[in-house]
Amino acid sequence: MPLWHNIAELVDYYIPSLPSVYWIDITRECNLRCIMCPQSRGIAPRPAKMPLDLFQSIVDDVCDNRPLIKLYLSGEPLLHESLLAMIDYAGAKGCGTMIHTNATGLTQEMSERLLSSSLGFLSFSFDGCSPEVYERLRPPAKFEQVRSNIQRYLDLRRQCGHGPHTTIEIIRMRDTDSLIQPFVEEWMASGADDVHIAPYLTWHGLVDDRHVEAKPECPLFKPCAAPFQHGCILSDGTAVPCCLDLSGRMPLGNVTKGRFREIWSGNSYRRLRLQMLTGTFPSDGICERCDNTIREA
Repeated sequence: MPLWHNIAELVDYYIPSLPSVYWIDITRECNLRCIMCPQSRGIAPRPAKMPLDLFQSIVDDVCDNRPLIKLYLSGEPLLHESLLAMIDYAGAKGCGTMIHTNATGLTQEMSERLLSSSLGFLSFSFDGCSPEVYERLRPPAKFEQVRSNIQRYLDLRRQCGHGPHTTIEIIRMRDTDSLIQPFVEEWMASGADDVHIAPYLTWHGLVDDRHVEAKPECPLFKPCAAPFQHGCILSDGTAVPCCLDLSGRMPLGNVTKGRFREIWSGNSYRRLRLQMLTGTFPSDGICERCDNTIREA
């Protein structure tokens, strides 16, 4: 038996420390149907919103090492009426917090409330290279309205002199690739802390491939860090292996039936870690052809 296989079997019994980052799917509702997001084709039905008490119980369970709690996964976080209460509860427990929003609902009042909260990181998913490109990618959002919402927030943050670290995100894909540089320059000059150029993802094949470069025909496997470092919990409490499993195709347990730390050390997670280390996934599994486990030959 090869030495690497013996090592991998030993690691199967190794349980990593609790994650330093969590994605918590506080809402599955979204008001946009972006063509590069599974929402455009519908996602598996689950409770539309996570109850505040369930969110609080998750935070109570995982707050010991003061992780970063990302209050988003499949939906638009500004649509959850308890968003600010969730941010402040996690902050009071010593956790960092982050939201990623399309900014369509970023009114002046919401901007002021976010700036007054304990939110640590705010990311705007914009892709606003031009009105034509943006409105084709993110229907039914309107370019000028969303751009104005973001700029107003940045102006308010500058005026009050405090607020979360703020990022503008653009996805690199065929539609945006030639327009990224002026986008970066515009938003850095407008007061953003940074501009993130995100890689395009197919969400385990749920959306069309819009990569700038074609994927290799004979890809090589690369291990993914998610089962060792990240926690992901859907709106009904289902724990999934990573932030791309929006539909819960690989459930690992449910926090309504047991603590996350018990799921993290359980057999399902341990089996997944062994598969990740050895590249021995089921042929129909979500990890087999994932963007995050494939690299060029």
